[in-house]
Amino acid sequence: MTASENASPASAQGPAPNDTRSAPERAGRAPKGRTSSRSFPWLGTVLAFALIVIVVLAAALWRQQQLVDAIGRESARRFNEIDSFSRDAQARARQALSIAQGNTDKLAVLESKVLESQSQQAALEQLYQELSRGEDEWTLIEVEQALSIAAQQLQLAGNVQNSIAALQVADARLARADRPQFTAVRRAIAQDLERLRGLPSVDVSGLVVKIDQLIGLLDRLPLLASVQPAHEADGQAAPAAADAGQAPAADAPWWKRAIAWWGPLRDGFLGDMRDLISIRRIDKPDALLVSPEQGAMVRENLKLRLLNARLALLSRQEHAWRADLDAVGQALPAYFDANAPATRNAQTLLRQIRETDISIELPNLNDSLAAVRSVLPRNAVPGAQR
Repeated sequence: MTASENASPASAQGPAPNDTRSAPERAGRAPKGRTSSRSFPWLGTVLAFALIVIVVLAAALWRQQQLVDAIGRESARRFNEIDSFSRDAQARARQALSIAQGNTDKLAVLESKVLESQSQQAALEQLYQELSRGEDEWTLIEVEQALSIAAQQLQLAGNVQNSIAALQVADARLARADRPQFTAVRRAIAQDLERLRGLPSVDVSGLVVKIDQLIGLLDRLPLLASVQPAHEADGQAAPAAADAGQAPAADAPWWKRAIAWWGPLRDGFLGDMRDLISIRRIDKPDALLVSPEQGAMVRENLKLRLLNARLALLSRQEHAWRADLDAVGQALPAYFDANAPATRNAQTLLRQIRETDISIELPNLNDSLAAVRSVLPRNAVPGAQR
């Protein structure tokens, strides 16, 4: 049943008893209400939707406000943290600045000390270089002196062994110094050492000793003029006396006893005859007329000859050496008794001296000396360069 159907009886029954409005008013209002409800059926839906939208917007606004408040609080907290961090950073910056300033001061002090240390180190290095240079110069001076001694021993005395020893001393001194600039000097010394070691060996010292021994023997040599022939008879009488001492036995034959008796008598007679007559070979008859004073002069002359021979040996003058020794060799048998033991010893010693060959061409040490002087500064030490 619809609303129009429900309303029909009421309208048919007429107006209600308590309705004081007129019929035209009632007739005019009733159709108007029905017209509104029928004309806007969606109005309630719109109102409901509008209400929902308002609620949603209010909720969104409230949520937005909550978010804004939270963001504000978070921003305030972050700002407070940033402000605190900024103040802390400023404090640390001031502290770092203060430390940096202190470090700058310390760095300046350290730089000044470093500069001072560098200047001291430079001074020490310069002093060390001067000391090293001075030590090297003194080493070269010592080596030059050793080489000069070696050259003198070689040229003046002809002593090869002493020259080799001096060169070895110089080379050992350079080896202890261990400087690369000494290499050329050591090479030159090694070459000179090799040349000296290849030379024939001449015992100059031994020859000098023998010459001195021969000079000492001259005073004990007997002159021919002072020789007595009795020593020859004595030398032959001894065997006769020995034979006489061997007497034959008593039961020996008569002829043996006769020979034993005749032997001493014969030897004694011959000995007496030898004392009266002496036969000798004299190459220089004037030697028999030499007095003791003249004999002393002969000895001194021979000594001078031997001294000249020694000087010729030391200076390597072979011709003078040979001439003096030949003169001594001719004078010994001419003026002295060749049968005397002292004379025989002197002749043996002289023969040993004359058999030595001293004709050796000795090298010089100019290369080693030039190498040393090329390294040694000219103004190193006064007198170092010659």
